[in-house]
Amino acid sequence: MIPTPRPPHDNNEEDPTPAVWGFILTLFFFKLIVVGIVFWNMQTFESGVILASTLWYYFPPIVLLVAGPAIFYFRLRKARARRAELQRAEWMLGEQDVTSAAEQRR
Repeated sequence: MIPTPRPPHDNNEEDPTPAVWGFILTLFFFKLIVVGIVFWNMQTFESGVILASTLWYYFPPIVLLVAGPAIFYFRLRKARARRAELQRAEWMLGEQDVTSAAEQRR
């Protein structure tokens, strides 16, 4: 059997990913707003328990969304500190030399 060539891919199609994320974020924020309004109007312990039981599965995605940039930021700070330490060691500079050079640049 001879394989038939595939038709060329139409590159005019838009990527549906932004639309999907927009839809998911709209649902997420709508849920948070509704929960806030319900809790504002019914400020009892029982309503808090019911809202928490219907909202608990939103916390892991929030933690993951916040953890990614936080980890990146702390790793970036660690890498920059290590880079500065290596530069000081390479040029045999002490802490006083580095601070005086930084003050001169200002």
